[in-house]
Amino acid sequence: MSDPFLVLGVDPAADDAAVEAAYRSAIKRYPPDRAPAAFQAVREAYERVRTQRDRVAYRLFETEPPRPVDILRRAEAKRRAAASMAEPDAEPGAESGAEPGAGAAVDRAGRTSAGESGGRPDAELIKALLRGER
Repeated sequence: MSDPFLVLGVDPAADDAAVEAAYRSAIKRYPPDRAPAAFQAVREAYERVRTQRDRVAYRLFETEPPRPVDILRRAEAKRRAAASMAEPDAEPGAESGAEPGAGAAVDRAGRTSAGESGGRPDAELIKALLRGER
């Protein structure tokens, strides 16, 4: 099962009101009649981390290892947060550096994760993420 914090788009340290607000906005994006699978995923994620007690229990007792896609999504969310903190004056929706491959993650060596490989992440980047180095 995927990470409920990523499904809801909320920080793991969020309070009950923030989790509920994220849940309400997510079910507006994915109504059950148009996207039943996405709605079900959002609903299950909310049920797992609804209250502070549920979030603590999830962190303490969740034994399922994170999936690689969850690790990549977490890294992308951190990258976006860092980029938004670094460029507060940038126009919304405008990417800095409109060059080929813009939007692709760039590692410390300057390699892009979505380069010539058709949008697939760099293997070294994935290995580093799995080791927890990034």
